Amino acid sequence: MQQEATEPTFKKKRHASMLVVLGITGLLAIVLIVYFAALVSRNNKNSNSDAGLINSVATESVATDDDPYGGNKDARIVIVEFSDFQCPYCFQSFPVVREILSTYGDHIKVIYRDFPLTDLHPDAQKAAEAAQCAHAQQKFWEYHDKLFVNRSDLSVTALKRYAAEVGLDADVFSECLDSGSYDVEVQDDFTAGVAAGVDGTPTFFINDRRYDGAMTVDELTYIIENLIAIYAGESP
Repeated sequence: MQQEATEPTFKKKRHASMLVVLGITGLLAIVLIVYFAALVSRNNKNSNSDAGLINSVATESVATDDDPYGGNKDARIVIVEFSDFQCPYCFQSFPVVREILSTYGDHIKVIYRDFPLTDLHPDAQKAAEAAQCAHAQQKFWEYHDKLFVNRSDLSVTALKRYAAEVGLDADVFSECLDSGSYDVEVQDDFTAGVAAGVDGTPTFFINDRRYDGAMTVDELTYIIENLIAIYAGESP
């Protein structure tokens, strides 16, 4: 009787253990399926994104001679950045661009173009105009950095104060800003960006590829180093 009472209990325990094992195995199978599906999806997305980035006329169409630039004027590697002084992601990118310019200034030309998202950033338009006024006095990059560091206050009063702090002629700057001298210039940048597919900031064009969003030093370094190697390997 003891044996008859114990055997069904053992079978129930064994049956329950098998259910647990099967359950765990099934769960692991589901996790693996989801993981590999996500991996394939991500690879496809990256592949499609890379294909979508290629635009053989993009950089040529957005590169200009009258907008502020840094680096080598005649560089074969041209980076065009569309940016907004109130944009938090542009704020992340600005020290990256400055570092890249410091490291690769002989190899690259970085052109800054305005893309103020006024629906989101009401002070971005006037800040862009102010930066152009600074550019007229050959102090664009100093003023550019000042605006990003102080992007929490881009009121007209603050814009004028920053101009004095970076050594601009305050009277000339104020007249330039108050008159809206660069309103059309900023709008032209925005229109050119839209025509090239820009729909957010920052957006970079690097030798006919478009890169949407903030970029890291490592990402830009990788791109630039590869382009340098390509050009170095070309026949004279």
